[in-house]
Amino acid sequence: MRYHFHIAEDGRFVEDEEGQEFSNEHAVRREAIEAGASIARDAFIRGARRIEIDVRMENVPVLKVVISLEIED
Repeated sequence: MRYHFHIAEDGRFVEDEEGQEFSNEHAVRREAIEAGASIARDAFIRGARRIEIDVRMENVPVLKVVISLEIED
């Protein structure tokens, strides 16, 4: 099955037009978490405070990974 990983970073949206093939939802979940962690690292260094990965199959929501950064002085 083909899953699409749409990314939102502090209001900026990047649509995954191609998607990726996965054999099961466990693999999709793992990929979403790994991608979220990698994207968040780079985004937070650039100053972003929140990223979301909205995973869909045939435009039907499957899961959403939300990672945010809060800094307290």
